[in-house]
Amino acid sequence: MAHDDVLQHVEKIVEEKGLLLVDVNLFQAGRRRVLRVLVDKKDRVTIDQCAEVSRAIGTTVETLDLIQGPYTLEVSSPGIGRPLATENDWKRSCGRKIEVKTDQGEYTGILSEYAEGLLRFEDGNEIQVDSILAAREVI
Repeated sequence: MAHDDVLQHVEKIVEEKGLLLVDVNLFQAGRRRVLRVLVDKKDRVTIDQCAEVSRAIGTTVETLDLIQGPYTLEVSSPGIGRPLATENDWKRSCGRKIEVKTDQGEYTGILSEYAEGLLRFEDGNEIQVDSILAAREVI
């Protein structure tokens, strides 16, 4: 089946489990295919939740024969330090401490809100997303 079919089923399963789909990659690694799924939620994903999603995706892939031949399924959270760049990244990072680099310098703070291309922080600072050179979640 096509990558889009796999993506459609993965999106549905992740949503049913109450999680946010961060990324899906289906690629060839030697003789095997690898399906890598990153999930998150506002108050962090647990190992048990990753395992539950993995079992559900694995069952669906096997039952519907979505990936032909041997494959490896990896389900995890994005983790601290992963670059933030998309609207979904900003939304899921609300309530978390992030580090932002702009041409004006660096700023670290708790992101309280994302709306219309603007990051608002708990201390009142605001940063336009289009001015960001790099950003990541930090401890």
